[in-house]
Amino acid sequence: MNPVVSIILPMKNAVAWVAETIESIQKQTLEEWELVVVDDHSEDDSYISVAHIAETDKRIRIFHNHGHGIIPALEQAFYEARGTYITRMDADDIMPAYRLKRMVDTLGSLPETAIITGKVRYFSAESVSEGYQKYENWLNERVTRADFYDHIYRECIVASPNWMGRTEEFKKYGLLGNLSYPEDYDLCFQWMHHGFKIYGLDEVTLFWREHPLRTSRNSENYQQRAFFGLKLNWLIRKFPNVSSIGIVGMGIKGKLCAEILMNAGHVFNIYDLHHEKHTTPLFEHTVLSPDMIHDPVVLIARYPENLDEIRLFIEQKGYQIGKDAFWV
Repeated sequence: MNPVVSIILPMKNAVAWVAETIESIQKQTLEEWELVVVDDHSEDDSYISVAHIAETDKRIRIFHNHGHGIIPALEQAFYEARGTYITRMDADDIMPAYRLKRMVDTLGSLPETAIITGKVRYFSAESVSEGYQKYENWLNERVTRADFYDHIYRECIVASPNWMGRTEEFKKYGLLGNLSYPEDYDLCFQWMHHGFKIYGLDEVTLFWREHPLRTSRNSENYQQRAFFGLKLNWLIRKFPNVSSIGIVGMGIKGKLCAEILMNAGHVFNIYDLHHEKHTTPLFEHTVLSPDMIHDPVVLIARYPENLDEIRLFIEQKGYQIGKDAFWV
């Protein structure tokens, strides 16, 4: 008999944490699950540790990655998945005991093209950095407000090990078969592209471990340039025929947007509140006053100060956040 849920778990050099992660899965109130672990050429005893646990729990299967990296590991794990529902876990995080049951029970009453997520809480042996605390609050705000896709061009809107969907629908749309890095962010865009709606549980469904060896901290696949390249490629794909894209704000984010759009050969205009300070063109463009905004699509490349004022200004110009104006 096939399990209710397949948990796919890519793993690399996680011996310090993976046993605790698996223990949290074994404590789930929903017991009809399988854990499919794909080891990505670990240089420590991660594989041995999981294989030892699997000897006493037949719900756990472990494989060596046929390729290299998280994406091939996820693809291989998904190929092995047999459950009605599919979810991802990472080898250093913790599941609350109620997570699988809550997600399965909720998905059972939702449309086929539904994704369920929940709130997150960071934890660490040290203190959690201010940046991660802000991201935690921002992710949880998306759950509370149910406005995930309105903010998709700003950050990844769902934590990578904190979602569940129907396996058959993932197969139907090839959702784990053609990802690009950063793969968790790309998956969110795939959901949006194929019409999946994201629903949020108003409770913590992931304890997210913060530590200096996290892949997101150490791989160029998860640095800011990779995120901006991915999101702007999806934006151009969503609006292939717009005459121009407006960029509001010439800080780090705005300049990165301009550089990527220029390299893509896309027409854009640059606006900044302090436009008069830019006496020479940037990226061969004169920096204009925001009062002159006229582009069909606008990117608001500002850090989160004075968001309400910026939103009001953009709306007064006739734009709608999430429709033709996006935080980046």
